[in-house]
Amino acid sequence: MIIWRGWGILAILIGGAAAGLGAAMSMGNRALTPIFVGLMLIAGGVATWFLGNNLNLKRPVAEFDGWYARRREEVAAQVRGGAYNNVPDPQRPGQLADPWAVGEYVLNQESAKVRAALTNRHSLFFVPLQYLGFVMGGIGIVVMVAGAFR
Repeated sequence: MIIWRGWGILAILIGGAAAGLGAAMSMGNRALTPIFVGLMLIAGGVATWFLGNNLNLKRPVAEFDGWYARRREEVAAQVRGGAYNNVPDPQRPGQLADPWAVGEYVLNQESAKVRAALTNRHSLFFVPLQYLGFVMGGIGIVVMVAGAFR
């Protein structure tokens, strides 16, 4: 059973396409097949790393920045509307907290959860997609070395 999340299945598809392309490039020459397959698996590993890096690390930063800007405006509107006016201050008993400080606290707590939820959403067997590029490159090296000693 294959377990993937998001676009994690692309690692298997890229690896299969790379191995197939390497076998096709060897044109049936059995001595050259492991070298071409290994080289194409390494190239597929590099492509998988870049794809995973984009999907799991760079795109979530842009999504988070957009979410943070929208949520900051919502919290500011709530503060202006009086949502946090009667909140007791935990550091000064008997006094009320500054509504803007409470709004910032709420925003910081929410943003930590959202940021953690956005990263590494694309995985295969619980391994993030960008790290599967190293696995694919390692398999390519093993195929080339095994083919050289055959």
